[in-house]
Amino acid sequence: MIHFKFSLRPDQGDPSGFDLGDVVVTGEGGMSTSAGQSPDQGMMIYLSVSLLLDQMANLVTSSSGSFEFVGADSSFALAFRMRGSVVETSGRDGVVGAADSSEFVEELLRAAEEFAASELGGLPESDAVREDFSTSLLQFRRGLTR
Repeated sequence: MIHFKFSLRPDQGDPSGFDLGDVVVTGEGGMSTSAGQSPDQGMMIYLSVSLLLDQMANLVTSSSGSFEFVGADSSFALAFRMRGSVVETSGRDGVVGAADSSEFVEELLRAAEEFAASELGGLPESDAVREDFSTSLLQFRRGLTR
């Protein structure tokens, strides 16, 4: 099982689509996180979650292959590989865990929706990143129902 957590860093001034945040991924093999690293691996969290949703949708629909996710304006990276119907997730220290692709995408969607519910409303409606995030989330959700 894989678990995702996206968070926004506090005290960044007026909310912006370029605000920094962190990703934590946990699984049976351990944890990989951008938080508390040296050098700092925080990322533009809204852009990064959008990118991850878009890339993951492509991987899961192809049912094969792999990709490396790198957080926007960050050196934090995760590798994802399809192994049959299983998505394997690795961080810099090795395999974090694996999950059936349907369980994996449901967990990623849950984490992205939780983040959106708690943080997206803080962005100005005129912020283009807010629209990009919402579009990526909607398209990812629609991809699950096909």
